[in-house]
Amino acid sequence: MFQRFTAEARQAVALVPHYAVAAGRSEMTPADLAAALAARPVGNTAGIWTSPQRPEPAGPTSTQGGRVLPKPPHRFNKAARAVLAQSLHVAVAEAAAHIGTEPLLAALVRSGPPDVVAGLGARGATAETVDALLARLAGGPGIEGPPEEPRAVEGAGSALSYTRLTVDARAVVREGAALGRAAGRANVTLVDLATALALYDGGNVVRVWTAPPVPPPEPAAPIEDVTSLAGPTERVLAAAAVIAREAGSAYVGTEHLLVALIRHGHSEVVTLLAERGGTAEAADALLAELAGDPGVETPPEPAPGIPLAAWRSALRPVSRRWGIVSLAVLITLLVIVVVCVLGPIFGP
Repeated sequence: MFQRFTAEARQAVALVPHYAVAAGRSEMTPADLAAALAARPVGNTAGIWTSPQRPEPAGPTSTQGGRVLPKPPHRFNKAARAVLAQSLHVAVAEAAAHIGTEPLLAALVRSGPPDVVAGLGARGATAETVDALLARLAGGPGIEGPPEEPRAVEGAGSALSYTRLTVDARAVVREGAALGRAAGRANVTLVDLATALALYDGGNVVRVWTAPPVPPPEPAAPIEDVTSLAGPTERVLAAAAVIAREAGSAYVGTEHLLVALIRHGHSEVVTLLAERGGTAEAADALLAELAGDPGVETPPEPAPGIPLAAWRSALRPVSRRWGIVSLAVLITLLVIVVVCVLGPIFGP
């Protein structure tokens, strides 16, 4: 996710550990993120602040009064992670190519703790000013530049998005990748994905098509490298995940792919889908009919080629307490087994 931050957003995030250390915290919080955004007015949010810039704290590795400050924290707390996740949703909803300072600020204002929201409002970053800024940019980059390492963006969010696709949705993505390869393209385009979806003869989305689907002669090979999904396709997958969550679905099905393509695809994609019956009205009706139910689609199995980091990110929300409980149960079972096996041997 951090690979999608603009250069200005990265500057702000780089300040967050400074504020956490200055406050004596072992984890970075939404308050630290808000302070970092307000302390260095750069990028699209620079014109929002109405109060003077406050001095930045000392660097995390510097000394203060002859005392070495603690090492900077490397982890955001649960509330801060929720804000960062919300910033991605804001960027997707605005059809922005990257996460700039304005999605970060919007996420803080919309879902941050009350004291943080009040502090931002006192400095001019109210819900009204942030919404006006988003409306004015309309998904454009504004004055912010793309990430300094463009190659790091390739497939940045694709791996984790791919793990949530149902079996049918993965089949569609695989076929889209096969269409792209057949045309000599390194990346899957939205036209590839829409064509594969419109020709798919299974899943929940089959109810929408008014023209008979044309299945491929043989199934496409599994995707071994998700970097081919980078770019617009990656953003559509992220949008489909948001749509699935809003619909109350645990996984991303073909119906969510269809709605995401209609809402975030260009005119060629929308027309291609509509010609086969995949209109906005039909897709919305299908979502309403399913109401978060998986329909005929089944959850995914772990896919080959998914980086370990993606699985770690998916499992990170599991609390440490549950891990301790599981370990205690495992040790108890092991002791019981040992007693049952060795007891009769060494007993009286």
